[in-house]
Amino acid sequence: MHHCCRLGGLVPLMTALFFLSGVLGCATARSTAPTSLPPATAQAAKTAAPGQFQRPVDQGPQGPAMAAYCAPPGKFEFCGEPVPLDNRDTRELFDKEFTLIVYNHAQVYWWLKRQERYLPLVEERLRQFNLPEDLKYLAIAESEPPLNAAGKKKSVDMRHDFELSPDSALLYLGDLYRNLKRWSCAIVAYNCGEKRIMEESQAQGQRDCYQMMLPPETERYLYRILAIKAVLSDPTRYGYELPKGARNP
Repeated sequence: MHHCCRLGGLVPLMTALFFLSGVLGCATARSTAPTSLPPATAQAAKTAAPGQFQRPVDQGPQGPAMAAYCAPPGKFEFCGEPVPLDNRDTRELFDKEFTLIVYNHAQVYWWLKRQERYLPLVEERLRQFNLPEDLKYLAIAESEPPLNAAGKKKSVDMRHDFELSPDSALLYLGDLYRNLKRWSCAIVAYNCGEKRIMEESQAQGQRDCYQMMLPPETERYLYRILAIKAVLSDPTRYGYELPKGARNP
C-alpha cells in the first residue's frame, strides 16, 4: 500500500520533469540554430543529401537537353530503284538501320573525314564500269565496318573483297545485276551468294528481295547500305558538318 502511494506521487513529478526538459530543449535548439545557412554551407548540405537528385550545372531549368529527333526519309531510292517504304516491314527495317547510324556520331564523322580521300577513286571506277554511283555506299559498308566491331570478317572468295580487289568486286556486282535484273537483289546476292538468292526466289515465288524472307545478316546488310546513303548523301540535314580543315588529307 505504501509502495503504491509513493509510486502514485512520483508519476506527476516525472511527467513535470519530462515536460520541462522538452520545453527547454526546444528553446535551446531554436536559440542556438542559425536562422539561415550561408550560401556555401547550404549548397554543400544540398549536395551531400543522400538519395537526392542533383541537377548538373549545365542543364537548364526545364531539365536535361534532349537528343534531336532525326526522321528517316519518307521517300527513298537506291541505284535508281525506289525503296518500297510504303510497306510496313520495309519501313521498319530501314528505320532501324537508319536510327542506328544517324545517332552513331563517331562513325558518321569518321566516314565524313575519310570520304574525300577515298570516294572519288571509287566514283571514278564506277563511271569506268558504267555502274550506278550509289554503289559507293556499298563500298563504304564493305571497307569501313562499324568502329565498335570486333573485326572485319574477310570474304571467303577474295575476288569480291573491296579492300583487296575493288575492280573484281565491281565487275562481280555488274554480273549479279545482269543475272538478277535488280540492284537490290544484286546487293543481297553479293552478301550471301547468287545461288542462295535464286533458290530463295524460286522457293518463295518472289523476285523482289524486299518481299523475300532473307537471312537476318543479309537483310541488315541491305538496309545498312541504304541507311549509309541516307545519312552521308545529306549529312547537314541530320546535324553533321565538319569544320574547315577537319577532313583527313
